[in-house]
Amino acid sequence: MVVHIISLVLLSTVSGFGWVMVTLPLLMIWEIAAWTFGPTQNFNLVSLTPEASGIVLSLNSSFVQLGFAAGAGIGGIVAGRSSILEISWVGATSVVIALLIGVFSFRRSRELSSAQQ
Repeated sequence: MVVHIISLVLLSTVSGFGWVMVTLPLLMIWEIAAWTFGPTQNFNLVSLTPEASGIVLSLNSSFVQLGFAAGAGIGGIVAGRSSILEISWVGATSVVIALLIGVFSFRRSRELSSAQQ
């Protein structure tokens, strides 16, 4: 997720200058960081609940599609009210929020598991 954040911030900074030779590799890094998340998440979900893997994966897919729709809506609002270059800042902010939620969630999970032992 950190690579995702850094690439989005750099994309917003560099894209305004028209540096195509820098922007294209940053787009590639961003794509790799964004799309390698899905298979890893699916593997983790199936390993957590192998008996209900079909239901868990379909729920995950539904929420991913909902996230795509919300992201498109927010991106449309941002592009309509300001510059198209601001979309990567909004994307980086959303990834930071997701990272903070993940850190809090994992920390809370560890606290609960250590309290049960």
